[in-house]
Amino acid sequence: MTEVHPASLGQLHSSPHRALIFDCDGTVGDTMGLHYAAWKRTLQDFAIPIAIGWDEFCAEGGRDALLSIRKYAKRCGISVDGEQFLKHMNELYERCLTYHLPVEPVVSFIAAEGRPMAMASAGFRKNVQYVIDRNGLSEKFRAVVTREDVTRDGEVRGKPEPELFLIAAERLAVDPAQCLVIGDSPLDDEAAEAAHMDFFRVPREWWNMNLWDFDWDKVPRAED
Repeated sequence: MTEVHPASLGQLHSSPHRALIFDCDGTVGDTMGLHYAAWKRTLQDFAIPIAIGWDEFCAEGGRDALLSIRKYAKRCGISVDGEQFLKHMNELYERCLTYHLPVEPVVSFIAAEGRPMAMASAGFRKNVQYVIDRNGLSEKFRAVVTREDVTRDGEVRGKPEPELFLIAAERLAVDPAQCLVIGDSPLDDEAAEAAHMDFFRVPREWWNMNLWDFDWDKVPRAED
């Protein structure tokens, strides 16, 4: 399938696709900076000497975080308890999630759309639903597919595997070839191609915050 290049996002309102499938982080919610801040703080808290730049981190968007953790640990020749790392990182992310902003062009586009829509993300369902609700989109998505839906024998089949998008299409009762994926990561593109769906890449220029120097002292803890 092919990448769609409209002159403006608004032109996608007249695309021939019968259904639209959206990624969450970096596509609907301006949350990649928050994820990166939580990642860096977790590395610090676990005393792990791994340095991952912003561009490389964003390129991993959509992959199961456990796989990313294991990949980087192997690259650096160290051992990491991936489950504990992910648990701690997600707790930090949830602390700062209230600070996220919408990716405004995408949120406005969704609000004006009438076709069947789904969200498909490798994120935790609780966090994905928070972004949907926070942006006033609860009534717009007929299906929400998250990591919980693609976990088999403890392994999460995140992007670039097509399963998240295929389940979304199935729940919308629309043929995958008639769906358009809107996401921000190269892995969204790969997963869309594997699912035989067209795709549109959200540019990073639409993001408003890149919080790799987040001040954790200003973020309330869960018990506060």
